[in-house]
Parts: sequence; structure tokens; C-alpha cells
Amino acid sequence: MVDARIQAWRELDALVRRGDEILETYWEDLQGVTSTGLPEDELRAFLVAGAATVIRIAGRDSEFYRHLPQPPPPNEKIALSRQLPSMVLGVLTALRDAVYQGLLGSFEQRIRANVHGDFLVQAKDLLDQSYHVPAMVLIGGVLEDHLQKLCIARSLQWKGDGSLGKYNDLLKETLYSQAEWRRIQSIGDDRNDAAHGQGQKVKPENVRDHLGYVQRLLTDYPS
Repeated sequence: MVDARIQAWRELDALVRRGDEILETYWEDLQGVTSTGLPEDELRAFLVAGAATVIRIAGRDSEFYRHLPQPPPPNEKIALSRQLPSMVLGVLTALRDAVYQGLLGSFEQRIRANVHGDFLVQAKDLLDQSYHVPAMVLIGGVLEDHLQKLCIARSLQWKGDGSLGKYNDLLKETLYSQAEWRRIQSIGDDRNDAAHGQGQKVKPENVRDHLGYVQRLLTDYPS
């Protein structure tokens, strides 16, 4: 996943350079009070962007995330302290260097897991708002992408364009049982109905059940 690593490094590098620029704007007066002329919302935007990038690239369970400072309450002025942007910059710099040196381990899996997790969270939000048909499309898309990666990891090949059904057929013979295959096929059928104007066939309770199943499948069969 060289492209993903390069893209992540570039994004982190841009944030690091922005952090350096922000820190250069701080000064200390004769009384030892530190401040900057930058607007408060601009400083908060940097903190939010930095935290979001760390979560997406390294995950919430990483040491990088654990070393991020807690965001200040709205009534606390970031402009009066250089410490917060400095701490976020330190985390971003360390993560950028780790990405460059390839020290994050299975980088492609980490990025994909974070993206899949985001899509499934969106699907749950849609379900909670009674939009079960678009939720089904998201769930099916995550499942298809995951099955494709499982096939690639096992050097399994298919003819023509790939599809959820083709990946499922290949994996039935090498990874999981007939019962698992049927369960995945049912998700594929509902996804196809949802994506091709047959949403009336898709039941909300089934979509919620599919969501839980796909979440478990990603854990039970990591790609």
C-alpha cells in the first residue's frame, strides 16, 4: 500500500508544517504571558484536524492517540498557551516519521479497518434515523471490499469483474463453511435490492442484523 503510505505521509507533513507556522506566531511579553495573534477558531481547527488525522491513520488504540492532549473547553483560550498546539505537533511529527519509516506494521490493514469502521458507523447512524436502504448499501460495500481483500491475501483469482458473489464462492472453498456462505449471500441479495431500486424488499430489522454480522466478520476474518 505504497500509495496510501505516501498520501498519509504528505497529509501529516502538511499538518506538521502548519503546526510549525502556528508555534512561530507565539510570543512572550515582559510578564511572561504567552499569546498569539492567530484567531481562536484557526487554532482549534488545527487541533481538530490533527486529532482526526491521528485517529484515521493510527487508530484510537494507538500510543499516538493516547498522547494527544484533551481538547480545551470552549471558554478556555488556546491563544494563551503554546502548550496545546505544541503537544499536538509533537504527536503528528512522531506519527509522520513512523509512517515514513514503515513502523506502523500492517499499514494497509490499519487504514482499511479505520475506513470500514467509519462506513459502518455511518450505516448505524442511517439505521437509527430510519434510512435502512442506504445503510444496506454501505454495509454491502464494506463486506464486498473486505471479501475482495481476503481473496487477494490468499492469491485467489476470479474471472472477469469481481463481485461479492464471486469472492464469496472462492472463500467458501478455502476459509469458511457453507452456512457462512449462505449468510453472506443473503447480505449480497439485500445489498443488490437496496442499490437497484428494490428497497421495498429490504427489511430494517434484517439490515440491523446484517450490520452486526459484518462487524463480527471483519473481526473473525481479518484481511
